[in-house]
Amino acid sequence: MLIADCGSSWTKILETVSGELEIISTRELVRREDLFFEVATGHSGKKRCKVYKNELIALAEGSLALVEEEDFSIVDVGGRDVKFVRFSGRKIKKLDWNLACGSSTGATIELLGSYYEVDFDGLPIKGKWINVTCGVFGMEKVLEHVSTGTPPEEAVAMFLHGMVRNVFDFSGRPEHLYLSGGFCENKCFLQTMEKYCNVTPLGRTVPLEGLKNDIR
Repeated sequence: MLIADCGSSWTKILETVSGELEIISTRELVRREDLFFEVATGHSGKKRCKVYKNELIALAEGSLALVEEEDFSIVDVGGRDVKFVRFSGRKIKKLDWNLACGSSTGATIELLGSYYEVDFDGLPIKGKWINVTCGVFGMEKVLEHVSTGTPPEEAVAMFLHGMVRNVFDFSGRPEHLYLSGGFCENKCFLQTMEKYCNVTPLGRTVPLEGLKNDIR
């Protein structure tokens, strides 16, 4: 039985009986008309499933399945948006969803990383940051830094630091933050976030945990 989190850039598919996880690009998902899911979340999954669940609700229920604390905050940094949930007494206290700009999203970082052929595992942790209130203007700042002699790795690391600051502010500046999504595998992102708060990565499958109760 298949359940899926069909994100903007990547689709995570779980076979619930075997526990096998498959991660494919959403570009590939669009081409595979044969894929149909028992339960799904994410915009690209709406017409491919028996049961559809809102992405914020999937994130919230998935985090409750993985975190035992009474009070905690979780943020999911996706390809085109950032989702945030704060719990008090294991009840939702606040939900927020930023869809307005690419300044804090994974797609912008993927574009920069691909363009400059950056290895994020070897990216330096920079104390300086680029103000990335706008994704496009932030990318222009990276180009400007590189054109004036800054190594591409350092310029991208400064952009990433600016992005971390945005995510931290968006999450309400908690002392401890749980992280969901692909940035759980980005060493530079995690170490930079540690400058601002304690961060616990939960991996890329948190929303999938939130879908399991809907299997019929």
